[in-house]
Amino acid sequence: MLGEKKLEKPPDFKPPKAMGMGKWLTYLRNVGSLSPVPKDLKFGEFPDGVRVLGGTYAIDGDEVLFSHMDEVPGATPEIAAVLKAAGA
Repeated sequence: MLGEKKLEKPPDFKPPKAMGMGKWLTYLRNVGSLSPVPKDLKFGEFPDGVRVLGGTYAIDGDEVLFSHMDEVPGATPEIAAVLKAAGA
C-alpha cells in the first residue's frame, strides 16, 4: 500500500525535457498566482506552499490535530500516528 515503505533516499527525478520557454513562463505565472505570499517574504525566498509537495492533516473543526508536510513524494507519516492524533 502507498506510504507503507519508507524512502531510503529521494527518488531520482529528471527535469522535463519538453518544456519550452512558453510552458516555463506559464508554470511560473501559475505558481505566483496560486501560492499564498506572506507580507514579510524577501526577494529570492519561496513561500512554503511552493516547496511542499503534499501532506497529511487531521482537522477537528478549527483545530489542526495533526500536520505533516511531505519532504519527497511518498514520504508519508505513520498511519498509527495520524489515527492517534485524531483520537481514533
